[in-house]
Formats: sequence, structure tokens, C-alpha cells
Amino acid sequence: MAMRLKRIDFILPWFLALTLLPLASIGQTEDWVKLWEVTVADIDKTATDGKGNVFITDKQGYLSQYNSKGEKINQLASSLSAPVTHLDPFNTVSLFLFSASLQRFEILDRFLNPIINKSIGETGVLGWVSHASPGNNNSLWVYDESDLKLKKINLSNNELLQAQSINTIIQKNDLDIVLLMERYNLVFLQVANDGMYIFDNQANLIDKIVLSTSKRAVIEDDFFFTVEGNEILKTNYLTKKAKLFPLPEGYSLDKLALSYQQLLLANKKKVVVFERPKDF
Repeated sequence: MAMRLKRIDFILPWFLALTLLPLASIGQTEDWVKLWEVTVADIDKTATDGKGNVFITDKQGYLSQYNSKGEKINQLASSLSAPVTHLDPFNTVSLFLFSASLQRFEILDRFLNPIINKSIGETGVLGWVSHASPGNNNSLWVYDESDLKLKKINLSNNELLQAQSINTIIQKNDLDIVLLMERYNLVFLQVANDGMYIFDNQANLIDKIVLSTSKRAVIEDDFFFTVEGNEILKTNYLTKKAKLFPLPEGYSLDKLALSYQQLLLANKKKVVVFERPKDF
């Protein structure tokens, strides 16, 4: 990384307001080159992997896979058969799915064949988990609402590796968590209309960045991207500098996914894939 994050106890709102200053925006629709689009009923979650494959789940938990050219190459009625809370092609050979309603998670290979299918209870966590995400070295991060703790589980032996009380960090009665994800040995916890909380891989709080959106962020390198109104906000979580990109005109899209060559935007009925704009 370009610099090391330093642990802090709190961040003053006025300081964040100064540091998160939007820079110049890209241009309008001439900067957006549409590559392909597809209509899908009841779109719920969307994601892309490093090769540009696009994954879509619907409200019933059905999973569809498209290649970078927009060709449908796979469809699966996963064993979850329920809305997917977290969809993460966390590397180019595996796909992670978690359903909070079923309290189960599944890991598929790149051909969508099941590798692991477990209940949360089988990991040793006995509470109710609202979010789960894969971690490094065959681990699993969960947010356990029964004791309001962020936990890290070793999937090899179901050992509890870390547990952090979130209610001592976030002073709110009801947390609307929209994202839990580990990237680059950091853990990102996004709370709707509040901010992005950044932890190290020992579950120690490092930083918080204020966000006024309930849309799930996309994390890539030193940045996270969020859809806010008619714009995409690109925030460097190391420097806290931000840049605004207007959404393409003529579309009503609020779901975002990224690969290095493409940018995906979606709503409940349509997925539209664009060539990634320059400097995005």
C-alpha cells in the first residue's frame, strides 16, 4: 500500500468534511461506452471477478453467470434457495454466497460446483449472524447480532480467532450493516447512512470514513466506490480524498460492480456493463 493506516479512537465530523472534498468529475455520457446489457427479473445482488465474469442473484437465490462479453455461461439453483445476503467472487477460482435467512454459506468453484456448504452453527457460532464474508487463510468473518460482535472463525477447526464488540465502537441502538468484507488484510464494515469502519485483521478499529448512503460499496485497491444519488463517489480510504463521477444519463441504476476493464451498473430489472472510464 502507499502508506500505513494509523489507529485512531475517533474522527471529528468537521475534520472529515474537510478531508473528503470531491475533486473534478469526469464528463457526461460521451465518457460512457456501453458494452452490453441484459434483462433479469428480480435482480438482488451483482458482482464481478478479476476476469470480468458477472454474477447475478435474484430474490429466490438463483445464480446466473455471464462472461465479459455478456454471454450467459452458467445458471444455478444454489442449495441456499433463498435471498443471498453476500455474494463475493473473492478470487478468480471461488465464489462465496451467504444467506442470513437460512444461516448458511456456500463456496463454489469457477464452474459453480459446490466446494463447501455449511450452516453457521457448524462453525461454532450459536447466535444469529446477519453478515458473513470469507477471510484469509481459510477463515470466515461474521457479525453476530446476538452479542453484537464481529468475529473471525478458523474454518479448518471452527476455532474462534477474534471477537470485537461493535456496540462499544458504534454508538447506535440498531445497526443497519450493508457490507462486511476483508480485502488486503483489512476488514471493511459499512453501516448505512453512517460510514465505513476499517479494522485490521485482528478486528482492531483503525479508521472510520463518513458515508451518507445505504448502497453497498465496492472495494478495490486503496479505494471504495459508492453510488450516491446520480453520482459515483470514489474515496481513497488512505488519504480520504474523494472524486465524483456522474452516472450515465438515461439510466436509473443504483447497484455497482467493477472489474479492471469494465464497470457494471444495475437495478432490479437490468444489468448494464460499460467500458471502464479513463481514470476511474
